Amino acid sequence: MGCCGSTPAEEETEFTDIEPKPVEGDAMLAALAGGGAWPEDNEADGEAGNAVRGAQEADVEPELLTDPEDEAEEVEAEADEDSEGDAEAEADAEAEADEVAEGDAEEETTATTAAEAEPVLPREQIIIRNRGNKVPRTGRRQRKGEAAADPDKWTFSEQLFDGSQRYVSIGEVEKEDGLISEGIERLKSSPGTYLAVLYQTEMIGWPPDQQAYTLVPRKGTEGYQPSGVGPDGWMTIVMASYLPLPPCDKLLRDSFTDEMAFGAVELCPALSPGRGKGIADVPSLKIIGDVDPSDIKQGSVGDCWLLSGISSLAEFDGAIYRLFRKTPDVLYMPTEGSNSYTVSLWDLTTWSEVDVVVDERLPCKSDGGLLGCTPSADGELWVCYLEKALAIHCGGWDKIDGGQCTHAWALLTGCKEQYTIRQTDEGAYRCLGKYNPNEDRWEEHANSPHDGFTGLWPMAWPEAGGGGALHVQLSAEELFGRMCVWDDMNYIMCAGTKAGSDSEQTDGIVDGHAYSVLQCEDDVAGTGVDLVQMRNPWGKGGELEGSEWADDGSGWERHPAVKAALNPVRADDGIFWVSKEDFFKYYQTLYLSASDMSAFLHDGVGEEAVDESSYGANY
Repeated sequence: MGCCGSTPAEEETEFTDIEPKPVEGDAMLAALAGGGAWPEDNEADGEAGNAVRGAQEADVEPELLTDPEDEAEEVEAEADEDSEGDAEAEADAEAEADEVAEGDAEEETTATTAAEAEPVLPREQIIIRNRGNKVPRTGRRQRKGEAAADPDKWTFSEQLFDGSQRYVSIGEVEKEDGLISEGIERLKSSPGTYLAVLYQTEMIGWPPDQQAYTLVPRKGTEGYQPSGVGPDGWMTIVMASYLPLPPCDKLLRDSFTDEMAFGAVELCPALSPGRGKGIADVPSLKIIGDVDPSDIKQGSVGDCWLLSGISSLAEFDGAIYRLFRKTPDVLYMPTEGSNSYTVSLWDLTTWSEVDVVVDERLPCKSDGGLLGCTPSADGELWVCYLEKALAIHCGGWDKIDGGQCTHAWALLTGCKEQYTIRQTDEGAYRCLGKYNPNEDRWEEHANSPHDGFTGLWPMAWPEAGGGGALHVQLSAEELFGRMCVWDDMNYIMCAGTKAGSDSEQTDGIVDGHAYSVLQCEDDVAGTGVDLVQMRNPWGKGGELEGSEWADDGSGWERHPAVKAALNPVRADDGIFWVSKEDFFKYYQTLYLSASDMSAFLHDGVGEEAVDESSYGANY
């Protein structure tokens, strides 16, 4: 399963596994001229999608959304009327027009198609920064070392098996020639480093110089289990397990987990992390610790739109804790007893906050791996339970397979002002959203991106940064200036790459994928250099290759003042800088959540957590 899954034709979502069919610019302008809504970015634009748009366009009031060409004709008609009343004024106007034409025959005169040329306003009026309100972002964080383990919680099991293994992923194994007893000792002395040691059973009686063993590392290994276990096995495996939590026979069960399914994927009984089932059996097990967007590792559900939205939210210190604020003692969980978690989300049908209570179990696939996100490398579980709560809230795992990050932000923050800013064929940028300008109202939303209104209307630009009416188009330079302002306003931004499969890349940038926009920096250190910092929500890879502003790019050495100001880090963590020009070259769509995250962080902080008795019928 790729980044964002496949979606039915009528569900006009972006970033799916199937080949996208982007709506062409001429079709967009035609819909605008007729008063119709544009479709959301959609990869399966079939007959159902066309039927939806046809129905929308049938009910519009064209006079509210005038065709740009009609506007030009109206201006000409008014000029004709004026000229009939004043022939002399007409002659003067014609003379003046001829004079302008002779001065620049190639000058563009149509005001309704935005040019790719430089903006009229000087730079200092386009980019007006106010960094005083900017709240801290998490940025890059050094992953903490392994927590001190209780030696009494390590267990070692020995089994015979037929030499085959199954796993979701496996790290770099170490094949060693030497005494098998030494290999077993290495495992028992460093169980936090190694998961298992395996060897040919009869070899243990061979001369020392003929013995060999293999060590399986913990790092990079997930869902590892021997196959063909039984007394007839010709190999032996010794596995180290840590049991941070004891088995619990009386687990609280929510009313959703056992009933949930995902397409044709066979789901096995859900398992509890930290209870010796091979899921986050690590000493540092916790719900929320040092939250970092790189904690997010996508599973088999096509919900990169959701994880990208969560990743952007996690850039703000305290934002994730706020979603779990009604879980009693969440900073000290999980406990040895049965655990459950309250996640506060927004119901988009009523635009009110609701609490979703989930138990500690996580759905698993037949191969032993988790269906959804996996715990972080240092044992944080917040993303697993947040994703599970969102799946329940939206109606099931299939209901979050494909979507848009703007929808994720609405679910997480309750902000209606979500904008999709899309490049037109002419190279300019238009602003779109779910506000119906014909009826002066917001379209009906639903919790799943597959339900409710799935199109996009032309929308007025956010007031922050300059505003602008429905038909206003911006150049890349103007849009970058607004991005800088929105960054200072603590707005959340993501950017979408060109249509395609997320298994393909263009110069290292993943096709059909959403990246978080971390920072916008203009005129860095007075050098005139404009840069944008990006993050791939996969947590690694997907960085622009060969760029002068790559982690090891030449730009940093040529511009030492820029390097000193931004302090770039060389790491394969999915975080990288791009020039303003490369940003607009590789990202055709900008997503914006126009709410100040500092207000979100402070709203509701300090509320008392709900008591477990409020869980009601879920248990």
